[in-house]
Amino acid sequence: MRSQKVLVEHEHIAVALSGGKDSVLTLELVNEITREIPQIELTAVTIDEGIDGYRPSSLDIAREQINRLDVNWEVRTFRDLFSMSLDDMLTRTETGPCTVCGILRRKALNQLCRDIGADVLVTGHNLDDTAQTILMNVMQAQPDRLRRLGPHIEPIPGLVPRAMPLRSTPETETYLCAYLMGLPIHQVECPYAIAAKRGIYRDLLLKAEQETPGTRHSLLRFHEKVASFIPVANTDMGRCSICGEMSPLGEGRTICRACELLSDIGV
Repeated sequence: MRSQKVLVEHEHIAVALSGGKDSVLTLELVNEITREIPQIELTAVTIDEGIDGYRPSSLDIAREQINRLDVNWEVRTFRDLFSMSLDDMLTRTETGPCTVCGILRRKALNQLCRDIGADVLVTGHNLDDTAQTILMNVMQAQPDRLRRLGPHIEPIPGLVPRAMPLRSTPETETYLCAYLMGLPIHQVECPYAIAAKRGIYRDLLLKAEQETPGTRHSLLRFHEKVASFIPVANTDMGRCSICGEMSPLGEGRTICRACELLSDIGV
């Protein structure tokens, strides 16, 4: 937290809370660290995409954690923000569910954090999550995404800075920690996860880690070294002509990916 300047420069800290083990653990630890610091305000933030059979039970876990810790909690739904739930959106587009969800969740979290005046958004991404994302960006030749990947020690225009205090902690350890602390954990898998391309990279990394222990940490160090050589000015950020938000825009594009998706869906 200190190395990512969360406790040094920020007074209103938002923590992304989904109800999963990583987010519940992150909120627990951030609350423990900050509760004796009077100038810091802590708010948990949750995006309800509208996934039947999955999100309602995770919200119950999140609510249990909130009630136990007695911290502020802000919830926004896709229906509130985009006039339609994710389940309904997916009946109108051939775009993969994880692509739709990921793009709109990032937009929703950024908007929510700005609405509540948060200075930084702390997420529960663990080592496995982070290493998978780095590998995906490398194999898909997307260096700009490497630059935008948190933690954001140097601000990215238009983005509420992200902090990722668990990024060097393996998933098995975050699970074990949450279990030993007796934290409530949502263990239902998202019904759309089976279609996620991330699974390909997860399997590759698991095999690589078995054959060459330390592969995940090596990818983390690779990102830390490479990202610093990509100037913020080269991260293709621009202002969307529809929503007015600063967003990654490719060459010749004036509309952000979220607005393109919403237009395709007919929202």
